[in-house]
Amino acid sequence: MTIRLEQLRDLAAAKEFVRSLGPCPIDLPYHTTAWLEAWQSNLGDLEGCKPVLLAGLGSAGPACFLPLGLEQRGSLKVLSFLGHNRGNQATGIWATGSVKHVETSALRDQLAEIARDLGADLIQLANMPSEIDGIANPLLADKLVPSPSPVFVGKLNIDFDVLYRETHSKASRKKLTKKQITLEASGEYQITAAKTPEQIARGLEAFLAQRAVRAAATGIPNVFVGPQEKTFLQNLLSAEGNDSMPSLKLWWLECAGSIRATYLCSRTQDTLIGYANSISHDDMTPHSPGVVLLKEIICRACADPTLKKLDLGLGDERYKRSWTAPCPLVDSNRALSLKGALALHVFTVKQTLKAHIRDSEKLWPLVKKMRALRARLG
Repeated sequence: MTIRLEQLRDLAAAKEFVRSLGPCPIDLPYHTTAWLEAWQSNLGDLEGCKPVLLAGLGSAGPACFLPLGLEQRGSLKVLSFLGHNRGNQATGIWATGSVKHVETSALRDQLAEIARDLGADLIQLANMPSEIDGIANPLLADKLVPSPSPVFVGKLNIDFDVLYRETHSKASRKKLTKKQITLEASGEYQITAAKTPEQIARGLEAFLAQRAVRAAATGIPNVFVGPQEKTFLQNLLSAEGNDSMPSLKLWWLECAGSIRATYLCSRTQDTLIGYANSISHDDMTPHSPGVVLLKEIICRACADPTLKKLDLGLGDERYKRSWTAPCPLVDSNRALSLKGALALHVFTVKQTLKAHIRDSEKLWPLVKKMRALRARLG
């Protein structure tokens, strides 16, 4: 099936088109129009990103929605997924069953033609899975580079106790139970899914404060640092996403009068998605409140028959490997000018080096130590 790409005038038109893809499209929360509106109004305009919203029309009707943006990176113009710097992976949105019928070469050539007309030097589609709906990803083009970080995916479609025993040894379950008992014994213990504006505001303040403290202590980059980022999250926590559900849901663990851990979650179809989290750095930190909170969120998710999968996003952390397994992603690139080709060469070298460092049992711990040292000195 040859898909004809047409540019939509704005996000309002995109919202109407996405509805035409059917009731259960293959999507990610990062590509819903609620998410894109929150990103563009708070961060995209600030970064000078111009939305390029593409509707894909096949012989049988609407087939896909590709939310792209034209970015100016120095002297380079790059066409990439809109809001890619605040998402974990990218696919676009596809009507059910449409992926397997796509004529991939024609789709890629059309995308390149649109990019050239916009004056782009480079198409750079980051953090994409090799498959969409079990079919080879039709957006994977000329130059593929492994993404530095995999996305972590697991199952939810079994009884929680069974899942817990399958994923955690007896010793680790005993250790985590002991930590949870200590948190509970400290008083005022509760797990909360924020619903009211007051709860959302309180949880978000804790999330932002805890992320800032962690970044200062570890040197880990914090993408939620300014007022625009705060408003971006506020918009998502109050915006309606798929199935009349909030685009983001904020959970927290509280004990001894303070919020000790938070988790921002989303969902798409049958998948629970862990977007971002935080933990306090205080006397309760040794008792792993973030790990306990995630366990309780997963326990509740297993009780929901509509949830089948768990996605804990990018970033290799030990707590993720307890519940999920790494799934590699790739960056798909296509140079459209000499300037774009030179930039792509440099980018490829950097990405390959990053992936090598992250995969190294010696180099990656060293990088984290150097980050922490630089943070303390800086």
